[in-house]
Amino acid sequence: MRVLFSANYFPPSYTGGAEVANYHTCRGLLQRGVDCSFLVVNNRMPYALDDWYDLDGIPVHRRHFFTPRRNAWNDVFDWRVYRAVLDDLRRLRPNVVHLLNVSGATLAPYLACRAVGVPVVNTLHDLWLLCPNNMMLRQDFTQCDPNQNHAQCYHRYDFWANVPRRRAVFVALTSNVRAFISPSQALIDRHVEAGYRPERFRLVPYGLPHTSVPVPMHPGLRRIVAETAQRPTVTYAGGGVETKGARILLKALPEILGQNERLRIVIAGGGETELLNEFRRCGPRVEVLGWVPFGEMQALYAASDLTLVPSIWHENSPVVIYQSLQVGTPVAASTIGGSPELIELDQTGYLYAPHDPNELANSVRQHFSRPAHERRIMRQRCAEVALTRWSIEQHIDQHLTLYQELMGC
Repeated sequence: MRVLFSANYFPPSYTGGAEVANYHTCRGLLQRGVDCSFLVVNNRMPYALDDWYDLDGIPVHRRHFFTPRRNAWNDVFDWRVYRAVLDDLRRLRPNVVHLLNVSGATLAPYLACRAVGVPVVNTLHDLWLLCPNNMMLRQDFTQCDPNQNHAQCYHRYDFWANVPRRRAVFVALTSNVRAFISPSQALIDRHVEAGYRPERFRLVPYGLPHTSVPVPMHPGLRRIVAETAQRPTVTYAGGGVETKGARILLKALPEILGQNERLRIVIAGGGETELLNEFRRCGPRVEVLGWVPFGEMQALYAASDLTLVPSIWHENSPVVIYQSLQVGTPVAASTIGGSPELIELDQTGYLYAPHDPNELANSVRQHFSRPAHERRIMRQRCAEVALTRWSIEQHIDQHLTLYQELMGC
């Protein structure tokens, strides 16, 4: 079986949760004998590029295009992307094409696949089929109706293809997708509410391989790991990204830090300089690590007592939660998107209302008020849940079953 994956980003150049999940899926399939390759195509780059590299056995073809004047329509379709995808389809002759995040690739890959008649499966990591900002989020950070006028959409980060009758255009151009994969039921529900047929979706949670915690090379992380036994640690991996709840955490920090004079907060990830600087100004007990290599994040979660996921948008199925629970670290997350599906209340973590810094702080207080033996039991339960519910073996089995269905096996 030959499978071609395609997305607009892939490690190591960009490593959000979707990219980390896609990396593990591709690696898992390769280890099961599937001939996989990855095409990275993006028309929003500052320079043109056509190169190849190997990432842990995954052959990656990277095609970057420079678009001097972006507009809504060349966000929908780009002939250069179409030809690039068509070239790889004719060269590789895959049995299945597995599309992933496509905002920077436009919808040209779908039309290229239709032209050669190859079956297409599409993993949805966010809400781009419904909303130009992929998040169903307004500028005032309230949740939008996908049928609304998108003039009030949140325009920062990834806002694309705000064309007339956008929904109808996207439905038509993606009509050759045989199945949409979603890691969360919440994402499926949002699409069904918007008019998509439920039978087009498959619920397939992410899967992570069970490997030993790496020894980090990042100097700040090495120090944090070395001090693990000396002070309680809370981690937030959203950096300076507002939609991941950075500003909510900033509002909660005085109350959180006041709970325990030894407690420290570790901030990992990039984002907006203004928000990262606000974290830095919070004092020595708030440590801003910046970007951490995706292969080393497990070491940070393992060195932490609690991980925070205070997102304010419909996050699909945050990989942060999978990674944290896998190494036995409970998670406190907001009750939006797919996060509640991943957490067993008071057993593997805590849930609180989004946008509420007081509830966020209370979750931290609740965790550290537990006796040490209860927290140890929570850690054991976290690892157990990750092992039994989200193994890479189960994840790959579900993909192989779907691929075989598409191929008529």
